[in-house]
Amino acid sequence: MERIKKLINAKFIRQANAYHSRETLQAIRSNSPKKQNIPLSQILTDKLRASIFIFFLLGITCSIGAQTEENIFEWQANNEIAAKNEFLPLYRGKYSNDPTYVYKEYDVSINNQDSHKLKIKGFDKTMSKTFDAFEIYHNGKRILEYFSSDLLYDVRYITVEASEAYYLKVPLSDDSFALLFGGWLFGSGDETTEMIIAVVSGDKAKVVFDDYAYAYKYTPGENFAIEYVDDINGLYDNAPIVFSDSFLKARTKHKIWKEGNMLKYKSWK
Repeated sequence: MERIKKLINAKFIRQANAYHSRETLQAIRSNSPKKQNIPLSQILTDKLRASIFIFFLLGITCSIGAQTEENIFEWQANNEIAAKNEFLPLYRGKYSNDPTYVYKEYDVSINNQDSHKLKIKGFDKTMSKTFDAFEIYHNGKRILEYFSSDLLYDVRYITVEASEAYYLKVPLSDDSFALLFGGWLFGSGDETTEMIIAVVSGDKAKVVFDDYAYAYKYTPGENFAIEYVDDINGLYDNAPIVFSDSFLKARTKHKIWKEGNMLKYKSWK
């Protein structure tokens, strides 16, 4: 990026200098062989205009690669959660009518006023390592059922192997939280794992993120954040697994983090 800025800057400086050279040359060649005197005020004015033009272009070039932050979802009245389609490219809906079987159940309540339960389930009668869907209950009533695009696993690939739990809970406020789920790594490891984020508040729950994600940096706790890539082709070619500078430089990086009662997102190259 710095090299591009220097090249662009040099180009416009040369153009500005060439502009003054042409003005001077035209003045010398016009009318008669007598030397033409260009008023100092005109020279200063032209230089000022060129400088402003260059600084304007510098501002544009500095904005190349800027990281734009945005909310992953929006809070609305009465605990409603508004998702954004741009963060749900893997959403498939309920793609099978086959019966499902509950494998595990967890109490994920965040306060004493609301009871929240999480159930993970799948199409096989018994769980091996993966699951296909999850349900969230509020005071005994199901408020969300969601089927993943690929198989779900534990959260090791979205926490840089800091956790092998089947979900990650991130408190957002006294009465709201997010649940994160990680996907199964298929085959040779060239296919990036899926990540799903569901937001829960009272009797409302909604999936707000469903996309490919493999984390290379993870911050737990109150300052929750993950940085990840959505392309890991070649990462498993050598052992141990290392996110080298060259590997990351060739890919778009993404970050999701907690800010107040919101999950924020940005990406950069």
